[in-house]
Amino acid sequence: MNAKNSVKAKILKAVAKSAVKIDANSTSCIILWQPKAPASLKKFSKVDNDK
Repeated sequence: MNAKNSVKAKILKAVAKSAVKIDANSTSCIILWQPKAPASLKKFSKVDNDK
């Protein structure tokens, strides 16, 4: 491995490490919010939800 590849590898490692830290310490609204299913989809359910 020559010097250019070594520098590129170090930069890529630093970028990847910072991206992982940011992703690991953040949440997404997709995880916290689930839209309510329309009533017309109830006919496709295999579970009896008429309680």
